[in-house]
Amino acid sequence: LKADLMTLFGYVSDESKITEFQNNYNIYWTAMEASLGGKCPKPGSKEEENIQRALRGAKDFVKGVVEMREKLEIREDNERFIDILIRHSADEATLLDDAVTYVVGGFHTTANYLVWGIYFLAGNSAVQEKLHVEILEHCGKHEPISMSTISKCVYLKQVSDETLRCSVLAPFAARYLDEDILLGGYPIPGGTPIVHALGVSLQNPEYFPEPSKFDPDRFSPENIKNRPNTAFQPFGVGKRICPANRFANMEAAVCIAAMVRRFEIGLVEEQKIEPVHGLVTHPSTEIMITLKHRH
Repeated sequence: LKADLMTLFGYVSDESKITEFQNNYNIYWTAMEASLGGKCPKPGSKEEENIQRALRGAKDFVKGVVEMREKLEIREDNERFIDILIRHSADEATLLDDAVTYVVGGFHTTANYLVWGIYFLAGNSAVQEKLHVEILEHCGKHEPISMSTISKCVYLKQVSDETLRCSVLAPFAARYLDEDILLGGYPIPGGTPIVHALGVSLQNPEYFPEPSKFDPDRFSPENIKNRPNTAFQPFGVGKRICPANRFANMEAAVCIAAMVRRFEIGLVEEQKIEPVHGLVTHPSTEIMITLKHRH
């Protein structure tokens, strides 16, 4: 969360403010997850009041950031996401809503993206060692990891894509039809809400044999050519694609590369980890790993 806040909003010096934001965030996220099962708070209830108070607290945090950024003379090459929002938002309400939405979208998805990536690498030593060799080749042993060096790590991208597929990180998406369409031979009238079962597509054995197996070679340049491009769209596609998909991929790639370069990662034995599908797929319990310094 701190990494996301610093990237989106710039330097945040007050740790207590970050902790307060996280507490408000947790209240709001829990409510959103519960709503998937139809557990919506009653209007006027104490639960609803707590949720609205948490949302106001999150927006107050953003207001403080906006006030701070507006006082600074920020060069274009040192802008953060919040600076672009300030410049282009029509009004304060839109600015605050967009800023909080991006944090919600960026923190929970990327955090679980990393959790699953580390989990799969810890359980697949051969994949981990192949990745380690590539990272050393392109990023060096001690040099700072940059966008230019990490972009050369083709196998790292394969590991990231297979993590998204195998974890079913985003299990579904939703759209609202503007017009009548024909879908799979069935006429669907305009105005119909459509839920896209992304998890079903990502686990389709026709395109991904042994779908539960973690195998980054599925995304080698040669194998990608043998699948339709719509078989793997974890961030959506077209005008409604996740606007932060490149940021999420780069953020996760840098974190995984830094960790694999420094440590051998192993799994603590006798763990039973099951996926829990919600707005984002997360593990059923904390994942315990071992770390061994590389020499």
